Amino acid sequence: MSPMPLPCFSQGDQVRIESIAPNAAFGELDALVTRRLADLGFSRGESLTLISAGVLGRGPYAVRLGNLAQFALRASEAAKILCLAERATP
Repeated sequence: MSPMPLPCFSQGDQVRIESIAPNAAFGELDALVTRRLADLGFSRGESLTLISAGVLGRGPYAVRLGNLAQFALRASEAAKILCLAERATP
């Protein structure tokens, strides 16, 4: 199974972060956004639970990292986070 962007998953899904991908939406600031996400704990191998997604699944996305820290991410930030499913909700 190949990694998918976080917005492809459903509320309640538990995933594992595979990588933080570039996103052209950030232009020259992409490297800074990637660094910020890494500084907050969004790094390869970290487990993550998608708590909720905004209206029509377009964001913001509420997520909980394995260390129990919770964050709200814009859709463009969430799209940078490539994940593999650990446990999908039924």
